[in-house]
Amino acid sequence: MRDFAYKNRATVIPSLYVKWNFSFNRILEDSANRFNISADDILVFLHIQKTAGTSFEKFLVKNLNISKPCDCNMGKKKCLCYRPNSKHEVWLFSRYSTGWVCGLHADFTELYVSGCVEHVMDKRGGIHRKRRYFYTTFLRDPVERFISEYRHVERGATWSAARHVCNGKPPTPDQLPMCFDPEIGWEGVSLDEFLSCPYNLAFNRQTRMLADLTLVHCYDKTAMPEKTRDKIILESAKNNLRNMAFFGIKERMDDSQLLFETIFDMQFTKSLADWNKTKSLNTPVTPLQMKIIQQKNALDIQLYEFALKLFEKRLNMIQEMKVESTESYSQLITNVPGSTDVNGSFIL
Repeated sequence: MRDFAYKNRATVIPSLYVKWNFSFNRILEDSANRFNISADDILVFLHIQKTAGTSFEKFLVKNLNISKPCDCNMGKKKCLCYRPNSKHEVWLFSRYSTGWVCGLHADFTELYVSGCVEHVMDKRGGIHRKRRYFYTTFLRDPVERFISEYRHVERGATWSAARHVCNGKPPTPDQLPMCFDPEIGWEGVSLDEFLSCPYNLAFNRQTRMLADLTLVHCYDKTAMPEKTRDKIILESAKNNLRNMAFFGIKERMDDSQLLFETIFDMQFTKSLADWNKTKSLNTPVTPLQMKIIQQKNALDIQLYEFALKLFEKRLNMIQEMKVESTESYSQLITNVPGSTDVNGSFIL
C-alpha cells in the first residue's frame, strides 16, 4: 500500500475565551445549573463517527417536544433552532443546526480547547457574552464501531475534509499521512488493507476525539514515547467524558434517552431505540482480524469500559433522584391538613 498525504486547511483561530462548561455533577448538585433553552445556554454535540450520532442529532432537531421546535425544511440539511423568545439566537450547536463550522466531525480539541464554539457563537451574535455550555456525545462498543467505520469507508466515505486543527494549525503531511490517494479515494478497500495502514484515524477514534491533544503535542508522535502518549490521551478522554453534561451509549438507547430527558428536562416524541440499527454485525471477520482490531483499538476498549461504569453510575443517580422526588412529594401531601375519601384519595 502506498501512503499519501496532503495538507488540511485551518480557518479557526484559537482564542482565550473563558469556557463555562456544565458537567453532569454540577447539573445535579444545583437546579440553577439546569439547561435553560430560553437563556444563554448552548447544547454542544461532539459527533464521533459511527456511534449513532447522526440518529441522535436528527432527534434533537426533529423529535424534541419543546415550545419552539427547530424549523427543518425538506431538502435542506440544516435546521433553524432558535430559542423560544428569540428570532436569531440558537440553543443547539450541532451538524444539523449550525453545521460543521468548526470542521468536519470536529473533536474536543477543535471544539473546546481551541475556543471555536465560543468564537462561532460570538460571531453569530455579533458580541461576546458569557454563555453556559453543555457538552454531549455518544459512544459505542469499539469493535462494532470500528467495523462499522470500515464498512462506511468501503462504501466510499473518507472524511478527507476534516481539518484536525490542534494548537491553531493542522498536522503536517509527515505527522498525519493519508492511507489513500485523495483523488482516488478508498472505496472497495479490504478489511486487511484497512487494518494495515498505521495512520488510520479509525484506530482509537473515540479516545482521540475526546482527548485534549495539545497535551501530547497534537499529532507529532515523535515528541514523546508511545506508551506515555497513549496514557495521557486516555486519561484526558476519561476526564473530559466525566465532565460532560451528557453522553449516551449506542447499545443502551432507552437508558440514554432517559438520561438525556432527565438532565435537560426535554422529552423526545419518539423512541431512540427505534434507530438502533447496524450493518457491522453482518461483516465477516476472521479470528486473526478480530485480534488485530482489538489490539489497534486498545485505548477505545479501555475508555468504553470506563464509560459503561460511569454511565451506570449516572443512571443510578438519576433513578435515586426520581425516587427521592416521589417520596418528598408523598410526604408533602401526607402532611397537608385534609381528609381522604373512602378509597384513600386525598381531599383538600
